[in-house]
Amino acid sequence: MKKLITFGLLLFLLGSGVLWAAVKSPQDVIQDTSAQMLDALRKNRETLRQDSSQIYDLVDQIVLPNFDFELMSRWVLGRNWQQATPEQRRRFSNEFRTLLVRTYAKALLEYSDSEIRVLPQATLVDNGEATVKTEARVRTGSPIPINYSMHLNNDGWKVYDVTVDGISLVTNYRGTFASQIRNSGLDTVIADLQQRNAQVHR
Repeated sequence: MKKLITFGLLLFLLGSGVLWAAVKSPQDVIQDTSAQMLDALRKNRETLRQDSSQIYDLVDQIVLPNFDFELMSRWVLGRNWQQATPEQRRRFSNEFRTLLVRTYAKALLEYSDSEIRVLPQATLVDNGEATVKTEARVRTGSPIPINYSMHLNNDGWKVYDVTVDGISLVTNYRGTFASQIRNSGLDTVIADLQQRNAQVHR
């Protein structure tokens, strides 16, 4: 399950887009700029192999504007978000964002040759939400269905969840963090995230 979640987020990193002057449709945000990310990886392949930390800049420029990390954090924490202080919310959101970026950015080069097919229509939902359905075509095996849950805010369409072969990124992390918070408390979980992020950054 963890491998599927990892793969799905990696493909999102490959297929996500930057903010646009005009609001694009959800599927266009993902489809139109996948080439930009892949092109950046190819052009910088040798540099990144020598210094993989430089990939963080690419992720910051191309990927981060399309995540709604606060909403993701709110959903991941569930009822614990309501009980958290504003400072705890801010710290958790920052560390959770760093966890996602640091964990998966270094692996992007391994998946730069994957083909992503955006299915013809995004399934629009009420209240400015959409599900963009894609298929990931890998070298071996059947295509993997990957759905991106997005919502429209003042800055355009943002991704707040990724579902890979029926497994939700948010739901997966929610179960993990809920158990840790019950056992150790939110401050300990944040401290553990901070320590893990510092180790990945080295």
